[in-house]
Amino acid sequence: MAAGPAAARDEVAALLGTMQRVLGREHPDTLTTRSELARLTGQAGDAAAARDQFAVLLPVMARVLGPDHPDTLTARSELARWTGEAGDAAGARNQFAALASVRERLLGPSHRRTLAARTSLAHWTGEAGNPAGARDQYARLVPIYEHEFGPEHPRTLAVRASLAAWIGVAGDSAEASRQYAELLPVHERALGAKHPDTLVVRQHLAYWTRQAGARRRGWGRQK
Repeated sequence: MAAGPAAARDEVAALLGTMQRVLGREHPDTLTTRSELARLTGQAGDAAAARDQFAVLLPVMARVLGPDHPDTLTARSELARWTGEAGDAAGARNQFAALASVRERLLGPSHRRTLAARTSLAHWTGEAGNPAGARDQYARLVPIYEHEFGPEHPRTLAVRASLAAWIGVAGDSAEASRQYAELLPVHERALGAKHPDTLVVRQHLAYWTRQAGARRRGWGRQK
């Protein structure tokens, strides 16, 4: 069994050669293996190569499987993800916006895959330079996640943490601090005090509390 993504990538690459020879380059099982190879390539640290592999693979999957096939849509999501990870946040944002519309049309607005696409859209909106837009999108997502998954589900807590972060980046450090202060005891209760996500929330609470204090001191000096 491969010990990490790089080793797994190499194993899948070796398997792919056999599958292409035996089944053909466009057999659905071969396409699945090509998708896995591209994903592992990104996880092994080469986001640009993963992006390029998915860019080549996607039109083949759309032609062979259909543009709305679940595997094709997964490949679209991966292409968008690795486009962003390779440095093109605006490209990722645009791709996730298109994908979210397709997911909603096929699955409905509250399906977990639709929500995942909308969450990625919110993230890359912020990374593309629009923190207020990211903040507003996350604010709309929080009540949906609370309804669909419950208020203390890890996915809901992750979306709430992202909302708090983008509130801070958008300029309201005091509100970011307040939201992280509300989140921390919920994380501790739901996930445990030493859970990695809880520790991150504690770190962000400290950071935004310092930022809010520095801003208040700056206002005081201006008066």
